[in-house]
Amino acid sequence: MRVRSEYSHALKVALAMASLACAMSLVNGCSSIKITNPGFFTTISTDGSTIRVSQQVQLKNNMSLTGSPLTFSVNGVQGGNAELGTIDSNGLYTAPAIVPTPNSVTITSVSEDHPTYPPGTVALAVLNPIPVLNAVTPSGFSEGTTTVTAGGSQFVFGAQIMWNGIAVPTTLISGTQLMAVIPAPDPGTFPLLVTNPNPGSANSATIPVKVGPGQVVLTLEPSSGTDVRVSNTLNLPLMVAGTDNPGVTLKVNGISGGNAQIGTAALQSDGSINYTAPPVVPTPSNIVQLTITSVDNPKVSINQNISVLNPIPILNSATPTALNVGPPSTTVVLTGQLFINGAQVLVNGSPVTTTFNSGTQLTASVSPTESGNLDLQVLNPNPGPALSTDLVASVNGTPPTPMVSAEDASRFLEQATFGATDASIHHLSLIGYQAWLNEQFAIAPTPHEPAVEQAVIVNNPPCSASNVTCNATLFDQNASDEGFVQDGFWQQAIAGNDQLRQRVEYALTQQFVISSEANFSIQSMPRGEANYYDVLGADAFGNFRTLLQDVTLNPIMGQMLSMLGNDKGNANTDPDENYAREIMQLFTIGLYQLNDDGSQKLDSNGQPIPTYSNNDVMGLAAVFTGWSWNIPGNDTDTAWSNCCIYVGPGYGEELLPMQSFPSHHSTAQKQFLGVTIPASASPNAAGDLKIALDTLFNHPNLPPFFCKQMIQHLVTSNPSPTTIGNCSAVFENDGTGTRGNLKAVISEILLDPETRDSAADFTNPQYGKVREALIRYTEWARAFTAQSRTGSYDNGSTEDPIWGLGEMSLRSPTVFNWFAPGYVPPGTSIAAASLVAPEMQMTNVSTVVGYINYMQGAIGGTASAGPDIFSSYETEMKLAATPGPLLDRINLLLMAGEMDSTTYSQILDAINAIEIPSGDQTAINAALANRAQTAIYLTMASPSFSAQF
Repeated sequence: MRVRSEYSHALKVALAMASLACAMSLVNGCSSIKITNPGFFTTISTDGSTIRVSQQVQLKNNMSLTGSPLTFSVNGVQGGNAELGTIDSNGLYTAPAIVPTPNSVTITSVSEDHPTYPPGTVALAVLNPIPVLNAVTPSGFSEGTTTVTAGGSQFVFGAQIMWNGIAVPTTLISGTQLMAVIPAPDPGTFPLLVTNPNPGSANSATIPVKVGPGQVVLTLEPSSGTDVRVSNTLNLPLMVAGTDNPGVTLKVNGISGGNAQIGTAALQSDGSINYTAPPVVPTPSNIVQLTITSVDNPKVSINQNISVLNPIPILNSATPTALNVGPPSTTVVLTGQLFINGAQVLVNGSPVTTTFNSGTQLTASVSPTESGNLDLQVLNPNPGPALSTDLVASVNGTPPTPMVSAEDASRFLEQATFGATDASIHHLSLIGYQAWLNEQFAIAPTPHEPAVEQAVIVNNPPCSASNVTCNATLFDQNASDEGFVQDGFWQQAIAGNDQLRQRVEYALTQQFVISSEANFSIQSMPRGEANYYDVLGADAFGNFRTLLQDVTLNPIMGQMLSMLGNDKGNANTDPDENYAREIMQLFTIGLYQLNDDGSQKLDSNGQPIPTYSNNDVMGLAAVFTGWSWNIPGNDTDTAWSNCCIYVGPGYGEELLPMQSFPSHHSTAQKQFLGVTIPASASPNAAGDLKIALDTLFNHPNLPPFFCKQMIQHLVTSNPSPTTIGNCSAVFENDGTGTRGNLKAVISEILLDPETRDSAADFTNPQYGKVREALIRYTEWARAFTAQSRTGSYDNGSTEDPIWGLGEMSLRSPTVFNWFAPGYVPPGTSIAAASLVAPEMQMTNVSTVVGYINYMQGAIGGTASAGPDIFSSYETEMKLAATPGPLLDRINLLLMAGEMDSTTYSQILDAINAIEIPSGDQTAINAALANRAQTAIYLTMASPSFSAQF
């Protein structure tokens, strides 16, 4: 027997009672009927509260009983639309093809005959579809690691291939195809299925995949990179799986075992491979290819590129060591080791005419222009440029009076570079501050991205230019190679010639923060991360307005602060406010209104005046909509949401400024900071952006806000109102009517009278700043001509607070950097004096110990052991027999001669306590090196070195 529904039964009873009431009213002479339940006309319902994309559901309604048709709307849109789903006049709702944002929709019904009756409503959650898995290619494979393609339908963004119950990294190719790399180290039959994500997470049917035995898998695990200097040995650990026979054969550039010209490769007893570089860099390419082939299955082989680099030159002596002022020039013969053809002699840091005689001798034509000391070095060229330590000669006569004392020159270089060197101190002291600045402004930027890209290519299997999937994996989905970005930073910070630009560039990264630690998408794009650093470097000496635009449109910043892919919003969703808030709070104008001297403006109650409100944030958020990946000539939704379809060597979406997508840019009225952009019939993303950035650029807060932070990063944590005011005035007008000239701003910061008054600053307890551990490290490396043993400048991770420096460039935990500019260490004399100490925010017991541990290892490294970056201390060892001159040199290079007398005496006593034996030269050299390293270590561990004055 068919069971009637309770709803149907109740309806019939209600109608019968209504008919009876009507009949009685007629008997009694009543001429009208009163409607007691108008909602009956508009009532709609469904059997469930969810529906999957593209599915249909018939809404239940009373039109057949009331005879009154209904008008249906979805989220207020009559009849709905493609984004929300559509509904016909009978109440048949068809869900959209893609889950809307948010994923819930509300359907309303209105009686056409009685429009004042309360509308009926039904809420439905739209869910992702149930994936359909039809096939897996290949349908079976041997144990190891295999790339598989899943074919079917209803795959959506975020769909995941599940292998044996575990999600594996999956790439969505299309709605009918997924790709994943399957790790299958053991034979057997394993289940594979596809799961679509929430909302409405659902699994496909399972397909069993058979994994057969016997696949040999070779995996190289280079722990120290794949760069090696000539004649050195590179050890490459090798893992052999899937076979009982771990034997392999080795070829270098196709030659079994290699040879003397391209290097040799040999298998070690522990299963690793030693590649020994040739004594001369191979030609025509310094990159050689190591091929490793399984003995068990010769069809299985892997290739590894290795970069062979020039040696680090060793300068032992020069003849003569006493020269006359030229012209005529003096011929100086330099002797040492590991000189190569193309080596260049540097005199006070500048190259002179050099003749290569042999690997142990160079001849240089030297024409000194003034008396005094002469700093000699040898530079071996690319690939892997390397500099010898200093050798000091003298020029007869009375030295000229320097324009700047050596101590003041060193102090200036502490503020303007990553550290002082002998040559830079000498050069600056003779030419003066402004001339040095002009030289630095004229040096072209040294980009980081090309070196990162080259390292990624060398250290990964090759991709053909047309293989988009391979290139995307190589460049845009490659978190494992982010270390190359850090290697490039260390190389340029320690050895780069454009030191002022590098130092300012680093300061800019601490204000315009991106972080691969805070955002995994950034970590997966090493080229893009390096390119962002290059953007800051290219703009460091330009105009702030250009810098602001380039930062705003950079796709890496776009990912960091959610501007990339920021949509215009709809009735239920507003544009993302992240970038709108941070560009004001962190990049340009700050939280409170400022005077030109950096002091806060106060209202009538003595309270700070906010710079902006949440309404300003909302208005700017609408401006920053409609920007996403730049795929030239493509502004479709495919380009809008896909980062990995335009990529290859030398180009890619992560390297190009974001482009506008008109259909995603808000046309609504935008109000912010006293500016109104009227609503428009057509989107104008570029025009709106210009108005917004111009408004921020011309805001009165920008000069003092930016100036104070740059002064804090370079010079002192608590700049005086006068210093900030001087900088603000130059920012507003560089003397030619130009606003935002960063060359002028940097010059003002470094040349301000208060900045350069070393005597007053040293005795002023409010002056100076805590040196970041990272800066302390680079100052050591530059002062003592540190070199990279492999040429890669591989420092590994330096963020560990116990064994590292506690920080790393482009790796801060949040967009607020490693430390905030207004940080006050609680319960300290700094707080009592109403001062700030930003770097103290990352200073604690752990980081203090970590820094000391790290520097102990760094200072103790040698050419054959320890960290990749090391110093040989040859110049210091020559002074170590007389501790006073040794410590004086260290004091000048690291502390601008500002070491206090107590610290000086304590370190001097420690040096003298190290006895120098007689007779055995090896023992003598060890004692001299111990003295030099001890003096440097104690200096860098001293509290007074932690403060920069």
